[in-house]
Amino acid sequence: MKRLFVMVLASLFAMGISAKSPAQQLIKRLKKLQKLGVMIGHQDDPVYGTTWKWEHGRSDVKDVCGDYPAVMGFDVSGCELDSANNIDGVPFVRMREEIIAQYNRGGVITLSWHPTNAVTGGNAWDVKDRKNVVEELLAGGSKHDVLNTWLKKISSFINSLRTSNGTQIPVIFRPWHEMQGSWFWWGADFCTPQQYKDLYAYTHSKMNDSCKGNLVWCYSPGMIGGETADTYLKFYPGDDCVDMLGMDAYQWGDKNDFIGQLSVEMKVMTKVGKAHKKMIALTETGYQNTPDSIWFTTALLRVVRPYKLSYLLLWRNAWNNPKENFGPASEKACAKDFVNLYNDKQTLFLNDIKSK
Repeated sequence: MKRLFVMVLASLFAMGISAKSPAQQLIKRLKKLQKLGVMIGHQDDPVYGTTWKWEHGRSDVKDVCGDYPAVMGFDVSGCELDSANNIDGVPFVRMREEIIAQYNRGGVITLSWHPTNAVTGGNAWDVKDRKNVVEELLAGGSKHDVLNTWLKKISSFINSLRTSNGTQIPVIFRPWHEMQGSWFWWGADFCTPQQYKDLYAYTHSKMNDSCKGNLVWCYSPGMIGGETADTYLKFYPGDDCVDMLGMDAYQWGDKNDFIGQLSVEMKVMTKVGKAHKKMIALTETGYQNTPDSIWFTTALLRVVRPYKLSYLLLWRNAWNNPKENFGPASEKACAKDFVNLYNDKQTLFLNDIKSK
């Protein structure tokens, strides 16, 4: 038994993680909270909403239900280019401030990344030339040095996430997401599964070396329909690179189709999570503009209720883009139903988790 314990510790140190690291402490907490219910999250929640931007202390979620979300999501795209603002116009200075505030409140933080196309200079959705950009980023590729520079800059920002007394703030980091689709340049049509795995593993190795134990790693395909364990794991980089399994799933059409598809995805993800001993989460979700006034409880909560989900993250409410509007807001018809979601015993918001 003692030898096994030593071997486990050695394995953790080899990955740049100690058993008492911020990341391991967050994982322990997430597992505890998962037993209590599903945490509700919202992307860019404290920096802008459907009708406002950059106000301090504001939140569309809080405006509706009186409480902050348990999980707040932010995107670090632009950091790799030394931009002052991220892809959605959020200043990185403000992002850091809000991450620290959420941590001090007792909340959880997750970071996504929509990096620039290193070959064309376009954005993450620039796939028109159909080049294998991933191949150019890997060792031996023409842009490998670019990748190393990017990872250093992202790591530097994450390392700057500290409280006033210097405590490192752990975050759930979710790079290279929705790889099974082909809307991002790292998607299925633009690299092989092995190349994707190599990219994820290399990112994991380099950033764990730099960040020293404050990253909880999440693997999150997008919902493609007809999911099986094999399709879910097609690009999986391995248990040593992943702490949490995710799924990005939006309703784009018929409600019953969404319920049916997401139900299949949840069953598959639960099965894979148990087999690989990983927590599971709905890492992005929503219904554009939420035209169904009871969607939160009769579609989303209806599907996830039977499962032990760590969290679900509603995507952002952009003040300047009506197509990027997925969360609750006071003026939306779904506001009352979101209060019902808030009052449900299975959902967890900030006040439900801050002391746990």
